[in-house]
Amino acid sequence: MFTLPHIIWLAVIAIAIAATLVLTKKYNVSHALVQRVVLVVLVVLKVFHLSLSMKELPDGSMVINQTQLSFHLCSVMIYANILINVVKNEKFVKVAKSFMVPCMLIGAAMALLIPTEGVSVLKPRVWQYMLIHGTLVFYGLYLGIIERVDMSFKVYLNNLKLLLAVVMAAFLMNSVLEEYNVNFLFLRKPPMEGLPILNLDNGWYLYFICLAFIACLLLFLVHLPFIIHEARKSKEIAPKEDIKA
Repeated sequence: MFTLPHIIWLAVIAIAIAATLVLTKKYNVSHALVQRVVLVVLVVLKVFHLSLSMKELPDGSMVINQTQLSFHLCSVMIYANILINVVKNEKFVKVAKSFMVPCMLIGAAMALLIPTEGVSVLKPRVWQYMLIHGTLVFYGLYLGIIERVDMSFKVYLNNLKLLLAVVMAAFLMNSVLEEYNVNFLFLRKPPMEGLPILNLDNGWYLYFICLAFIACLLLFLVHLPFIIHEARKSKEIAPKEDIKA
């Protein structure tokens, strides 16, 4: 973690994300086009990932490795991207996008900081891993900064409910697939050993409480800049309305 190759990966991805955000803003690329391009990139990378995750059974058939099933938060966000492209209900799309922003920013950013696939440029899985999470971070920033989806405090509370639903589903899948040692959303055990707060030293229940608290806090911190921006915007508009009155 944070070896020179890792730092180079993070720097390149950060530069690519910043450049893409600037270009989409400068050339006024339509939201619909960005949404479609992001979807294509994510689907292609996900299919590539699944093709690398197949394992052969004794009878010669092939299945996806159970530990690579799409119940991690970032994988859920890929399916959310598919839904917002096919569902025509505007209310659903708005709610989904507001939920996707913090999930993509937190989940994908954490994945980039903790590269479970390694950082070797010679491994195809590493390229897939870095590109797919970099794309998710880009789209999370795009939705929040450029498309300006609703990130109010009310939406924060709603996102907590949606996150709880995702956690419940992950709990279920961790239990069903317990024999395969899956760890979706890190609900079973910490993402890595030696973490100061997220560890099993004092039992799983305390670990889960710490994990839930950190998740709620990170979700709020993502919402906070947008909440502050909207509050300042409302204060600026109010005096103008008073003058007109």
